[in-house]
Amino acid sequence: MSLTFINPYTGKPEKAVFCFTGKSPKPRSEMQKIAIQAGGSVTKSITNQTTILVIADPQSQSAKAKRARQKLIYIISPEEFFKMCQHVSTIIPEVNKKVYCSIPKKENKYSQKRRIKL
Repeated sequence: MSLTFINPYTGKPEKAVFCFTGKSPKPRSEMQKIAIQAGGSVTKSITNQTTILVIADPQSQSAKAKRARQKLIYIISPEEFFKMCQHVSTIIPEVNKKVYCSIPKKENKYSQKRRIKL
């Protein structure tokens, strides 16, 4: 399940691909974890895939903010980010739980010594 939103610049639904910059109320690693749990993706820099920039100061003139404005990337505050992810993260189970499964080995059709078909 992926997190989608309506981009106010284009009016089209887009998959949420977050990029974080500046100070935020929680550590960046925790913010990234919340985004992934909600069904979004995370990039470390502004790319062609990035659709949302989470920034503390919307009026910032940082390089990431300038590139986001040029590429018409939706810019939100950390509070808006938490609201966006809040309703989804309560439904999705913990992402860090590992699931192990055993894959049965293929039965060997040849003898081990001479490669004679059995």
